[in-house]
Amino acid sequence: MFLDSHCHLTSPELAVDFDGVLERALANGVTGFLNIGDNIESSQAACVQAAQAQQKGITVWATAGVHPQHALEYNDQSAGTTEALFALAKNPLIRAIGEIGLDFVYDDQHPQYPGASREVQADVLRQQLEIAITLSLPVVIHNREADEALLAIIKDYSSQLPGGVFHCFGSPLEIARRVLDLGFHLGFTGLVTFKNAEAVREVAKFCPLDRLLIETDAPYLAPVPYRGKTNEPSYLPRVAETVASLHNLEVQEIAAITTHNAMQLFHLDEKQAEI
Repeated sequence: MFLDSHCHLTSPELAVDFDGVLERALANGVTGFLNIGDNIESSQAACVQAAQAQQKGITVWATAGVHPQHALEYNDQSAGTTEALFALAKNPLIRAIGEIGLDFVYDDQHPQYPGASREVQADVLRQQLEIAITLSLPVVIHNREADEALLAIIKDYSSQLPGGVFHCFGSPLEIARRVLDLGFHLGFTGLVTFKNAEAVREVAKFCPLDRLLIETDAPYLAPVPYRGKTNEPSYLPRVAETVASLHNLEVQEIAAITTHNAMQLFHLDEKQAEI
């Protein structure tokens, strides 16, 4: 059995066929899902989807957070977004704060899709790390071309956080070592299957088995041979196959290891919420 530790089931591409997406995943051995929120609206929707799925006996959990590309939506005046995140986190289906982090591509200097400045992103990240610490929840970290700035912030909080994952890991091995030294897991997506991603495979091979997670990041980054198509959790075994080959293990072994790791990190082995 596989567990997709990072998928965006609320995205329009997947939400339109939510039941079908889950059915295809289950048919391919993917039996657990962590449904990622990236702003207040999608976090609320992720909870609704998780509740709907669990009523049908399908193990879907959710996260709540504000992605750096949505950092301009974060309004802490009168405790606006912060209060909303605390309220969301009362739902027992919420198992992490995320997706949060830094994105130095889609910042205020991006020519087509300008976002929040790096300073605003950093402030929003810090506020959400403090929320995670207060609630004793792990974090799901987004990093795009922000290695040094992100590590500097995370280092300030890592000793107080109950763990977390740098999802869709694509940074160099030297950065991976430092992330692991801070106690975090590494999440690997369809990137690891791409022909030109030898550096990602190097990190996936280096990653200790007890810190390894697999994910789709659906609907993004579909693995080979589906590259270019809308990604979905049913493709997760393709990621597992590549990671298994790097560690000279059977796919079933990687499935068991990464499922165990996700269950432990996000406390998914606790009794499911009564819906």
